Amino acid sequence: MNENDVLDVAVIGAGPAGLTAGLYAARAGLSVAIYERISPGGQLAQTERVENYPGFAEGADGFELAWAMKEQAEHFGAIIVNEEVTAVDFSGEVKTITTPFGQHKARSVIVATGARPRKMGLAGEERLAGRGVSYCATCDGNFFRGKSVCVLGGGNTAA
Repeated sequence: MNENDVLDVAVIGAGPAGLTAGLYAARAGLSVAIYERISPGGQLAQTERVENYPGFAEGADGFELAWAMKEQAEHFGAIIVNEEVTAVDFSGEVKTITTPFGQHKARSVIVATGARPRKMGLAGEERLAGRGVSYCATCDGNFFRGKSVCVLGGGNTAA
């Protein structure tokens, strides 16, 4: 892909939503680039065990699942670009995506930048993430069935 190419679709973010969008667009025969600053998978790649993803009765390693999603998107023709998107010009028919290494053009841009959990700032929190410290009751609640827990937060994020 060179600077003069105009992609059909640029996807910003290579978490599950971005990889899925890139996969579907590539399968439809469109030229697709998926931009991710670090590595594919987003929060999924940092999740030790995923038990609520369809098709994996015994659960799956988050990093391995994310890597499989990346490989599937690439198999159908999506290009993974390991560059952070620093700006997007959405004006005009052709959009301009800017990274530290240059500019890229696309007719459509899908923004799938995901979410980040709000950290508590406790000592050992990073080390214990996924090993007792969780950020998603829906995702991780089953791991703690029958155990005493402490819930921090408010609203539906703490429920």
